[in-house]
Amino acid sequence: MKFGKTLLLTASVIILGFNTSCETGGQSGGGTPGGAEKPADDLIGPGFLKTDYEPLVKWLDERFEIDYKHMTVALIFDQVPLNDIFYETSDLPTDAPAFSFASAAISRRDLLKKIAQHWKLKMTFSNDQSGTPTAVKVQG
Repeated sequence: MKFGKTLLLTASVIILGFNTSCETGGQSGGGTPGGAEKPADDLIGPGFLKTDYEPLVKWLDERFEIDYKHMTVALIFDQVPLNDIFYETSDLPTDAPAFSFASAAISRRDLLKKIAQHWKLKMTFSNDQSGTPTAVKVQG
């Protein structure tokens, strides 16, 4: 009887150890120089600008290398890789601090979230009558 409990306990410890050591972030090699792990708040994921429209999901989650320097809110949405879709903007801040950011591999979704946080913008989707997203609505 003791042998069975010991075996069960050992198996549980091995399984728990295996599960906690598996990478779940979806990125290999970490996100910072030297292979260090990215902070949890850098992994925004699909909760921001959530949609079930598969072509848009693919577009939002595609990763790019970017290096933005001194971007204004008036220019940011015309930059690669964000300029592929339509934005409906209103009440954007004027004389807001410039946005500078670089990343070796960031998704459009994560980049848009960082932009929204930087300028305190609200971003949602505008949908047509069938519910298909037609634009990203950006409000200051």
